[in-house]
Amino acid sequence: MFFRRHAQKPIPTHNSIVATPIPIALDKIKIIEDETESTENELSTTPTALSPIEKTVTFSNEIDLTTTPTPTTTSTTEHLSIKHPGLLRLFDSTVCTVSIVISYLFSTKEPMVQEFLGRKLFDYPNDELDFYLPQLINMYIHIPSISNVIHIYITTRCSQSVDFSLQCAWLLDAYIADQMKVAKKPNAAVRLLFDILYEKYKPKICYKPTIINNLSNNHHRLDEEENENVINQDDDIKTERALSQENLMSSMNKKRGHQKSRSDVSERSLPIMNGETSKHRRQPRLCLGDLNSGRAFDNNCMCFENVNGFRRRECTCNAPKLAPVREFMTALINIGKKLPHVPTKEKKTQNLIGEMKRMNMNLPARVWIPFYKFPHHVVRIAYTEATVLNSRDRAPYIVYIEVVLCDNVYASPLPIKQNESKLRSTRSEENLTDHIINHQTTSVSGTIGGYLNCETQSLDSELIDSYRSFINSEDADIWSTSDEVTGDEQQQQQQQTQSPPPLPPQSASRRNGLIGYRSNHTMNINPETQSIRSTESHLSQQEIMPSEIRKRLTEVKTTGPILFDRDPEDPSAATLKEPWDKKEQRIRQSSPYGHLRNWRLVAAIVKCGDDLRHELLAYQFMVRLKEIWANEHVPVFVRPINILVLSNNSGLIEPILNAISLHQIKKNSKLSLRNYFLREFGTERSEEFLTAVKNFVQSCAAYSIVCYLLQVKDRHNGNILLDDEGHVIHIDFGYMLSATPKNLGFESSPFKITQEFVDIMGGLQSDMYSYYKILILRGLLAARKHMDKLMPIVEIMQHGSQLNCFSKGNVTLGLRERFHLNMTDEQLEFNVEKMVESSLNSLTTRVYDTFQYYTNGISK
Repeated sequence: MFFRRHAQKPIPTHNSIVATPIPIALDKIKIIEDETESTENELSTTPTALSPIEKTVTFSNEIDLTTTPTPTTTSTTEHLSIKHPGLLRLFDSTVCTVSIVISYLFSTKEPMVQEFLGRKLFDYPNDELDFYLPQLINMYIHIPSISNVIHIYITTRCSQSVDFSLQCAWLLDAYIADQMKVAKKPNAAVRLLFDILYEKYKPKICYKPTIINNLSNNHHRLDEEENENVINQDDDIKTERALSQENLMSSMNKKRGHQKSRSDVSERSLPIMNGETSKHRRQPRLCLGDLNSGRAFDNNCMCFENVNGFRRRECTCNAPKLAPVREFMTALINIGKKLPHVPTKEKKTQNLIGEMKRMNMNLPARVWIPFYKFPHHVVRIAYTEATVLNSRDRAPYIVYIEVVLCDNVYASPLPIKQNESKLRSTRSEENLTDHIINHQTTSVSGTIGGYLNCETQSLDSELIDSYRSFINSEDADIWSTSDEVTGDEQQQQQQQTQSPPPLPPQSASRRNGLIGYRSNHTMNINPETQSIRSTESHLSQQEIMPSEIRKRLTEVKTTGPILFDRDPEDPSAATLKEPWDKKEQRIRQSSPYGHLRNWRLVAAIVKCGDDLRHELLAYQFMVRLKEIWANEHVPVFVRPINILVLSNNSGLIEPILNAISLHQIKKNSKLSLRNYFLREFGTERSEEFLTAVKNFVQSCAAYSIVCYLLQVKDRHNGNILLDDEGHVIHIDFGYMLSATPKNLGFESSPFKITQEFVDIMGGLQSDMYSYYKILILRGLLAARKHMDKLMPIVEIMQHGSQLNCFSKGNVTLGLRERFHLNMTDEQLEFNVEKMVESSLNSLTTRVYDTFQYYTNGISK
C-alpha cells in the first residue's frame, strides 16, 4: 500500500531522538499501521472516513508535531561526525555554497546526508536557492528519497511567498507533463502541484510600511490622479479630492440600479470615506478569468483598503492569492494560441491589438510580470505597440506593458482606472512657448510635468534633429555639399562675415523657425550659462567657415542610426529598431497613466508551441558562465535572457532592448554588416566605431564558447541579434546538446563565425581577430577551472527528463569532454586555433544559411 511505503521511510529518521535502533521504531509503526488497517472498513462506513492520501497527510502531520527539530538535527550531525567527518566539516565551512549543497544532495544516496542537506537549504538566501529551483523540482519529481527531505523546504517557502508558489506551480506543471504520459498513478509531485494551486500552503501576506515611505511619500496613493501642471498641483489635487468625495456621497444616495450600471473596476478603486468599513460595502462578484467582466484579474481582497487613514497589517480573507497572476498569464498565452490560425501577419497584428484592448478592460489590477524583480502593478497594455514576431509555424508576439512601481504588490493601492479617451496628446506648436515657460519652473528639480527620472534631450540633440529635418526638406538643395572653395566663393565668404546673404522666402522662414526654436529653449538655461553659450556661439560663427558647416550637415545626414520603415511582412523590424528611451517617452506621453511619477514601461515576448525548458537550462548555464568570467576577469560579454516557463509548451521571454536580428539588418538596410557598422557607429577611426568593434569581438568570443559547450544549433541570422553598442547576442536555444533541427545533425561546426564577422574585426591578419581567439582561450580556461559549478546544472536536469536535448546518449559525458581536462594550456590553445579555422571554413554553415534563405526567407 502507498500508506505502508510512505510510513516506513521517514519515521526512523524523524523519531530518533538519540541513536535508537531502527527495527524497534519500525515495529512500533507496524503495530499502529495494522490497527489502522483492521479498522479501515469501519471507518469507511462513517461520514468522517479518510482517503488513503488524507490519512497519509494526517499521519505525516502528526509525526511532524511529535518531532522536535533540535534532537533530530543533533542525531544527524552526530551520525555525520562519526561516518563522514570530512563532509560535515565541508558543509559547516564558509566555502560550502549552494552549488555544492545541490550537487551533493543529488549525488549522495545516504538518507542521513540527504536529510542534513535538506535542512541546510534554510541557511542560504532565498534568491540563491531560487536560481536552482528547476533542479530542485526535477529531483522532487524523479527521486523520491530527495522529495521527502526537500518537501518541508518547498512548502515552507510556498507559505511565505506568492511568487515562489507561482514559480513552483508552473515548473511542476511543465516538468510533470512528460512523466504523466507514462505514469500509472499520481505521485507526490502531482499532489504537491494541486496543493499549491488550491492554496493549501496559503501565503501569509503582511504589510509593513517603512519610515522612508512615510517621510518622503515616494509611493503616494495612486488612486489620486496627479495634475500635470506643477505650479497648481497641490490646489488641484485638493479640489479633485473634494469633488470625488461629493460624487461618492451623491452616488451612495442614488438608487441601487444606478450603482449596478457603474463599472466594477471603478467601484473597486473608490476610496473608503466617512468611516465606511469593508464589511458594509457591497462585495463584488468573483469574475476571475472572465475578460468581459472588467475584473478578470481581481480576487476581491479588500483587507488593505485604507479606512480613515489606517490600514490593516495582515490579510485575513480567503481570497485566492495565486489566481490573479495565473489568469493574467493564461490570457496572454490564449492570445498566442489563436494567432497562428490568422492568415497574414498584418491581420495577426490587427487581431492582437483587438485582444490587447480586451485585456485593458480589466486593468489596472494587482498583477505583475514575474521576471521583473522590482514590485509593480500592471496598469495598461500599450496595445498599438504590440507586434507579431517572425516565425514560420507559430506566432510569438512582443507586448509593451505599462506598470507603476509600488511598495507592496498586495497592499499598495491601485490607480483609478482611466478611459482611453483621456489620452494626453502632445502639445501643438502654437502653445509650445507656454509649455516651455511652464517647463522652466520644473527644470530646477529635474522633473518635467511631475515625472521622475524622465530623460530629456539636450539642447544640442534637439538642434541636430531640427537640422536633420531641415536638410531632409525640399529646400535642402540650397546648401551645396561640395567641399571645393573657388575664388569667387572666398570673396562671398568674406562678405558673409560682414553681412548675411539674402535667403529665399521659404527657406528664410524655416531658418527663423530654427532660430526661434533655439531661443525658446534657451529660456530654460540660467543667465550665466546662456551668456557663455551665446559667447561660444558667436565665436564659433566667426571661426567656422561655411564650407565646414556644409560638411558637418552632410555628415549628420549620412551617418547615425538607421530607422527602418514598417514592413507589413515584418512589422517587428521597425518596432525593435526604435530606441527604447524614445519609445518609452512616446508611449508615456500618450498614456492616461503617464502622469504618474512611478510609471514605467516593460516588455515581454509571449511564445506558444515552443518548449522553453531548453531556454531555461541555457539561461542558467550562461548566468553561471557570466559569473565565472567576471570573477576570473575575462573581458567577454554574454547576455542571459530571463525565461518564465509556464508549461511544457508556453512561456514568457524577456526581450533584448535596442537590438535587432542580423536578418532584419541586412534585409532593411541593404548593407553588409561592416558597412552597417560604419553607418551606425561612424568612421573606422572614430572612438564609437572602435568601441563597437571591441564589443562585437568580446561578445562573439563569449557566444562561441557557449555554442561550443552546449552544442547550440539552428544558428541562422534570425537567431543572432546585434544591439546598439555592437554586441552580438544569441537567442533561441531550442536546439542544443543532442537536439538538432529535424534531427538531421547537419550543422557540424563547433560554433558560427563567418567571413562577415571577420571583416568587422578587420580581417584575418588584424589584431582584433587575434584578440578574438585569445578571448576564447581565456574563457575556456576559466570555464574548465570552475567546471564543478556548471556540470550539476545539466546533470540534475538530465535525470529522468524527457527533453529533446537529452534524448541521444549520455549528454553530460559529452559536455564534460568538451572542457578538455586532459589538455595542457598549450594544447588547448592549439585546439582553439583549430576550432576557429574549421568554423570559419565550414561548408555546413554556409549550406544551412542558404537553406534558411530559400525556405524561410532569412538573409544569409
